[in-house]
Amino acid sequence: MEKVKNGATMKKKLVLVFLLSLIVIAATGCNGNEGEDTRQYIDTIGVVFTNNADDVINELYVFPIAIDGTAILEQDMGPDLIKNTGNTRRIGSFGVTIELLHTSYNVMARGRQQDIYVFGGVPLSNICEVVLAYDRGTGGEPTLTVIHRNGSVDVVEGVYLAPGDAPNHTHVPLLRSVSLQFNISNNTNKEITFISIREADHPSKGEVELYIGNLTANRSASVNYRLFEEDQEITEWLLYIETADGESIQFDEAFNPWETTQLVLSMDADKIVYNAS
Repeated sequence: MEKVKNGATMKKKLVLVFLLSLIVIAATGCNGNEGEDTRQYIDTIGVVFTNNADDVINELYVFPIAIDGTAILEQDMGPDLIKNTGNTRRIGSFGVTIELLHTSYNVMARGRQQDIYVFGGVPLSNICEVVLAYDRGTGGEPTLTVIHRNGSVDVVEGVYLAPGDAPNHTHVPLLRSVSLQFNISNNTNKEITFISIREADHPSKGEVELYIGNLTANRSASVNYRLFEEDQEITEWLLYIETADGESIQFDEAFNPWETTQLVLSMDADKIVYNAS
């Protein structure tokens, strides 16, 4: 009996390693653009979580696939969505608030006996309900059914780890964002097609897009964008623009977006300059 038990446990671990390997390949198979904004901002949606497993779920985590290839159970998973909602029922259906950053996520549910259900690459764009199902009596793997608002359905197969096989993990919340807005005036003789900002001291973090479109000469636009709450201590940012005729400009003079309500682009001889106020 001991050999059978150990063999079953090893099989589960091998299946989990295979699943995590697929997720790492999916996460690292494509390289993003160099100028892509890689900062992880948070939006939230309300979702119905239905537990059809023969288990009481005490913890629920939803977190984005790691872009650096970190395995699911080694990632910072953020807050426990069930405990954060207060005295909710953990069997049947109840509402949870999911923090969204991208479109594909990992989901981990922990049972009352410290067993876990792990799902990788779960599509959570525009969804209304997720349903966890697992029957210990019939074996097999757990499934997570994702029901989208347009009526389409995705079924994701996961891995079940019995108590003792599931590692502990840290609870580190993701960074929250602040919405900002200011007006941009194009008082140049050029058409502006792209505007972004980068931290003056750490431009390699990636750019924050402000405007993508066609801002023609002598026109203005209202711009909405987001920064982290922690970014409020960062007051020097560099402006970057691109024009329709192929010119790219990284301005050397920094400005403070937290205090800016108006940004004006103008011409100084044949050179584009700007003023932030």
